[in-house]
Amino acid sequence: MDSVFDNKNNCYGCSSCVQICPSGAISFREDNEGFSYPEIDGAKCTDCGLCRRACPIYRDLKAPDQSYPKIYAVWNKDEEARSSSTSGGVFPALSKQILNQGGVVFGAAFDESIKAVHTGVESQEHIWKLQGSKYTQSLIGDCYREVRTLLKDGRKVLFSGTPCQVSGLYSFLGKSHTGLCTCDCVCHGVPSPGVFERYKAHLEKINEAEIENFNFRNKSKGWKNYNISVLFKNGRHMLADFKTDPYMRGFITNMYLRPSCHGCKYASVQRQSDITLADFWGVEKYKPQLDDDRGTSLVLANSPGGAELLEACREELMIHEADLSAAIGENPSLTGPSGPNKLRAEFFSQLDTLDFAALQDRFLKPPSQAQLLWNKCLRIPKKLVRIVLKKA
Repeated sequence: MDSVFDNKNNCYGCSSCVQICPSGAISFREDNEGFSYPEIDGAKCTDCGLCRRACPIYRDLKAPDQSYPKIYAVWNKDEEARSSSTSGGVFPALSKQILNQGGVVFGAAFDESIKAVHTGVESQEHIWKLQGSKYTQSLIGDCYREVRTLLKDGRKVLFSGTPCQVSGLYSFLGKSHTGLCTCDCVCHGVPSPGVFERYKAHLEKINEAEIENFNFRNKSKGWKNYNISVLFKNGRHMLADFKTDPYMRGFITNMYLRPSCHGCKYASVQRQSDITLADFWGVEKYKPQLDDDRGTSLVLANSPGGAELLEACREELMIHEADLSAAIGENPSLTGPSGPNKLRAEFFSQLDTLDFAALQDRFLKPPSQAQLLWNKCLRIPKKLVRIVLKKA
């Protein structure tokens, strides 16, 4: 077999094919955009076809269940768990339930090199590694194999990841397992790990030290106006507003998302996971009493198993029912994928030519105050504009 996929732009990079191959014929290689793709060693390949059968590209979406999702606004009653989480601190509560039953929790963590890698955790004291958003694509490694082994041994597993990583796990396993619960996020798209490496190198250069700790969602100034917090080994500490930080600017404007993200079939209310977690953006407009700017999670219970796990956490969580219109109001990735930035191709054509400072100056500048004011004007409801003009 020459290739796992018919079209490279459809590949999610989940690595299910790498882990399912019985002859070790498939490995991941990084392309010129910094994303990893499977390559087949023809000398080792036996044409068994397992790689394609385990690929989520060719896996049908789960049939819709009209009873789900059940939608909630949620936050953790424990302020420490809430403050250290991206939004409302739901994930540590879900994890605790699984760990208390002798289970294992999988998710994305930063390793010593500040690279996002998927890993398994067996104790509550290490759950913090999996908390918080990592705005770069994580490497799954051997996690699907590890999950399969644990399930065969009768242990419970909570697997968290992007929707395509969850679908990749289901494709790899090939059948349902009663001990497995999956948790995904409302995903805007995964940025290039190659770009993230260049961004980190840029920060280390200007701060004259290696990075010791990286937090994409520091809430010291509030949940809505979060900051990127970077601690360096020389003691320096960088706190950058997400609206002006160049890397976040590129992420939010879809400058360097994985090609498959722009046609993602999982960007929908009909989820493949048992539970979906997200920021409940716009909750202050829906129900102001549910917003104290310390983080409110949008939770979708997508299956009986997901609803059961959430219910088991009720003593630790504040759970309020919500409706679908509120959920999708400011979470557009629940209704469709993110389109590519019109400068995406040009950006990547310069990636190996310009340093990050030059890329920032050319492609990732924050909007001017005039642009911000104009954008606010564009968001004024047309009905209000007509009223003002009529009075004038």
